[in-house]
Amino acid sequence: MPSLGLLLEEPIYESYNNRVATTINAKLEPSHPDYRPPITFEPYREAINVFKQKYIYDNMRLVEDRNGLFDSWMRHLDAYSGTDLLYLNLKGIIPPQAIIKKNERRENPFREKKRFDATSFSVDDDAAKAVGDEDEEELSLSKKDLADTEG
Repeated sequence: MPSLGLLLEEPIYESYNNRVATTINAKLEPSHPDYRPPITFEPYREAINVFKQKYIYDNMRLVEDRNGLFDSWMRHLDAYSGTDLLYLNLKGIIPPQAIIKKNERRENPFREKKRFDATSFSVDDDAAKAVGDEDEEELSLSKKDLADTEG
């Protein structure tokens, strides 16, 4: 899956804040030097949202508009005709055909293209070509290595 859309919205410190409140802070006044205030991002919410829009969301949209990376990945999934992805279904069950078994050769194993693993995208033409739609070269692997990667 393309890393382009991966984003950690914010870390959650709820369990830490609860633990500190019931152990360390329970016996202390807020003015005490060992008192630990709860960790919260609410005072910075507006600045965080402006930052995410300017440096993350706008960049994600720019890269997708320019390279069509996510659209290309979805088309790659749709074109796959093997059984490896049968677990992606409406019922949420994993059919036996989708289970990859060790030392069992699969007829049409799913292989994701390297361009979908890119984590940075430059504006120059060389980078655009690197994530383009051309077919990738297959790595030359021995039969033993190839069998190991099959499961």
